[in-house]
Formats: sequence, structure tokens, C-alpha cells
Amino acid sequence: MSLSPEESSLISALTDKLMDHQFQNSVRECYYEGKQRLKDLNISVPPGLKMLNSVVGWAGTAVDVLEERLDFEGWIGGTNLGLDAIYRANELDLESSQGHKDALIYGSGFVFVGKGQEGEPDPLITIESPKRATAIYDMRTRRPIAALLARFNEKGVVDGGSLYLPNSTILFGLGRNEWLEIARDDHNLGRVPCAPLINNPRSGDPWGRSEITRAVMSITDSAMRTLVGAEISREFFASPQRYILGASEDAFVDADGNPTNGWSVIQGRVLGLGYNDDDGVMPQVGQFSSNSPAPFFDQLRAYAQMLAAETSIPTSYLGLQTDNPASADAIRALENRLVKRAERRQKQFGRTWSEVAKLSLLVRDGAIPSEVNDVRPIWRDASTPTVAASTDAAVKLIQAGVLLADSEVTYNRLNFSDAEKAQLARDKARNGATDLVAQLAQAANPTPAP
Repeated sequence: MSLSPEESSLISALTDKLMDHQFQNSVRECYYEGKQRLKDLNISVPPGLKMLNSVVGWAGTAVDVLEERLDFEGWIGGTNLGLDAIYRANELDLESSQGHKDALIYGSGFVFVGKGQEGEPDPLITIESPKRATAIYDMRTRRPIAALLARFNEKGVVDGGSLYLPNSTILFGLGRNEWLEIARDDHNLGRVPCAPLINNPRSGDPWGRSEITRAVMSITDSAMRTLVGAEISREFFASPQRYILGASEDAFVDADGNPTNGWSVIQGRVLGLGYNDDDGVMPQVGQFSSNSPAPFFDQLRAYAQMLAAETSIPTSYLGLQTDNPASADAIRALENRLVKRAERRQKQFGRTWSEVAKLSLLVRDGAIPSEVNDVRPIWRDASTPTVAASTDAAVKLIQAGVLLADSEVTYNRLNFSDAEKAQLARDKARNGATDLVAQLAQAANPTPAP
């Protein structure tokens, strides 16, 4: 069945937009995975070593270090809305990390919400890569007005997919010269069931940008060339060039009279040379001094410092250590900007997860209750990304009188599940009853005064 002209035009526009970003997305993915090729300047690399390719995973480190501080732990508020069950059923403690990582690598990621089929969570929340998903964004409402989830054939060409509109979801395929409707779901939600995760947006660039910036890629390329130079220097340092003066040609042939290759001469542990028959002079053997690879590693250290300035991660995260370990206060000072960047991303991505909560209730119940406006996403403290660090921080707040030991806020900071909270409440009630019985028994049988 043919689509309407408006729907066909929308699919074509979204498909073109998707393909326009494929190259840059692939480039950044290569840098993240350490698969980028060495950009040789054709100056110092010998022809025989052109295929030598060192790997520098700094771009991936820059993304992972930031993403590891973005732990989405569900929603708080709206006790009777069932959002905790939706969070657990869709395993968002794991799946959300994929969306955050996509947004940091490519600049954006996508969360789709739909009806679950038999055996699936309902609603079903999925994370989709920007390599196969895109949307048209309304700056006024801060929501998409249309979204596309594409399907590619073996040639890498879009030959179908799903078009998401405020009131319909259309499954389409490619006909001879037009897009064809395969199936349609007129859900009449009034909202596109898609929420983009956008990293570091600006008013002039609402789709944000990747953490793998041009500066990060340039520094990584320079570090790769430096490592290749160090490897080449190492070969010459391990086998320095030698020279022989006044030797006859017989010194460079084997027993059969064939010329000996240069590598055999260099690697020979003992060089036996006789007098030159022409003039009777003993040949002189010498060695050229080799340069140490140390300057290459000094240069690599400088590149690491440049990358640390660009990405706000301490140089120790890049493998550079000092003779004197940093104190705890010094480490916190070095991580201050990284923590602030993580907190800013939590606010940006928190808007998306708030929209996901609304879409989930809309898909499940057909309406968005007013109570959802009080719902807020829960994030683990970016400055204490481990359970041990979170526990230590909570203990200090309890000791200072800021938190109560049995408060729900404290339980949330410690990432207790609903089942654990319920068990703690039962244990507290049981212990309270036991204490009450003991008090009543003591009142009934008071201890006589001596």
C-alpha cells in the first residue's frame, strides 16, 4: 500500500539525514574502538614499516571515564505509578549505559518506547544507535515531531524501517520507486514515542556534539605517530648500525660464494675478519651511536597532558604515573572538573529519562497522569561512582546529622532495591515490637530496689 506524499517525503528527508551522518559516526566509532589507521606524514617511516600500526585508545578512555560516572538508578516520586517495575523489567540499570555511551561517542542516542509483545516488558523500552535512528527535533517543545528507525540491506542502503509520528507508527519497505506501507499502528498517543539523548547541546547545535572532538582525534593521531617513531627507534637502538673499513669482499659472502644478507651480518655475534689481501691491512670495525627512544616518550607525555586538558580527565587515567603518588585531596582536586562534567551530563540526560517515564505511562495507560510532574530521575553521585564510596559518603552525612539512618533518602543513596527497603521496614517493625514486649515485661515485673 502506498504512503501519503507527506509521509513519503518525511521518510526520504529522515533517511537523507541519517545517511549524511554515517561517515562521521563511523569515524568516531573507529577512534572509540582504536581501529583508526595511522596518518603517516611520509617523512620518517621507512617503506618497509608502512604497515606498522600502533593503537592508542585514548579516545575510548575519554568516553568511558565520563560514562562510568553516569549511573541512572530509576525515578523518585510518583509512588503508585509503577515506574520502579518498568525500570526493573526493562533492565535500565544496564541498558541506560548503552544510550549514554552512544550519546558521548556520536553526540546523540535514542530511546524508543512501545507496546511489548508476549514475553516482553510492557511498555518496552529500547536503546537504538544513531547509526540507524534519527529524528526531527522541535526546539519549542524540546521533543521530536517525527523519528525514524531504519533497516539496512547487505549493501548498506536503507530498504525499510519504522516511521514514528505523534499518532501513528508506520512499518514501511522500499518498492520499485517509492516507499510502501507494510503495517500501521494508529495509537493516537499525541506524542512521538522517542526520546533523544543529546550530549552537550547548544542553541545553534541542538543535536549536541561527540566527546571525541577534532582535538581528541588530532592528539590521538599524533600520539600514534609518536609510538610508531618510538618502535622504529627501538629497532635501531637494539641493533645499531655498524661499519667495517678495509675489509675484502670475501668477508661478505657465504661458503658458497653468495653475498650474505645485511641482517645476517648485523645479527652475527662474532665477526671473523682476515687481513685485506690487497694491502695487508687489518679491517677496522666500528659502531654508530644510536639515539635513545626516551624523547618519544617525553613527547607522548606532552600529548597526554594535552588530552587531559581537552577531556578533563587526570593524566593518571592515561597511564602516566609519577614517582610520588598523589594524596587523596590532590586526586579529588584533579577530578573536580571531570565530576562537574558528569553532573552536567546527568542534568542533560535526566530530561530524556523524565520524558521516557511519561512515554512509558502514556503507552501503558493511554494518558500521562499529573503526578508524573513530580517524578525525577535518580543518579548515583558522580563524585562517588563506586558502592564503597557512596557508603562512606552516606555514613559521614548520617554522623553529621544531615541524613537519618533509616530514611528512604539514605536507602536511595545506597542504591537499595524496593525488596531490600521492604525487608528493612519489616525488620525494623519486628525489632520495634520486640523492644515493646521487653519494655512491657519489665514494667509488669519491676526490679525491686536494693
